[in-house]
Amino acid sequence: EETIRIEGSDVNHMKNVLRMRIGEEVTVSDGQGKEYLCQVRDFEEEQVQLKIVETKASDAELPSKIYLFQGLPKQEKMELIVQKCVELIIQMAVELGVYQVIPVAMKRCVVKLDAKKGAKKVERWNTIAASAAKQSGRGIVPEVTSVKTYKEALEMAKDLDVVLVPYECAE
Repeated sequence: EETIRIEGSDVNHMKNVLRMRIGEEVTVSDGQGKEYLCQVRDFEEEQVQLKIVETKASDAELPSKIYLFQGLPKQEKMELIVQKCVELIIQMAVELGVYQVIPVAMKRCVVKLDAKKGAKKVERWNTIAASAAKQSGRGIVPEVTSVKTYKEALEMAKDLDVVLVPYECAE
């Protein structure tokens, strides 16, 4: 109600990288669209205690939800795609600000992921999405779903209002 506890890698970041002190203000997002203006109350070994000063809805989200259905690229390009598509449009930059990334195993994709490798990749991509969302001040952390087949992607896209399919040979 009045306190937020920060745990994990953010504790080290706040203490040793940002060198925050008790009483300093920080904005925290719940990843679901709410932001909290807080004051640092206490630093403990593995957590930081924050006092909530103000609560508001995040204004860092686009009015439309953008779902990116992305064919699996070679090598580590998917990491860059996730990062850049999660970051919001900042000062006319080309980042997209997507709501969700859906990796799709296309017919001609070179990358073939079994269930175990796919789960590890999705976990990694979600970590990158969370980091990019934090860095760009997003109000939500976009999800990278499990890898879908083309048929599953079409089924998901049926429920969307507008579907755009870029194609390099389109006239």
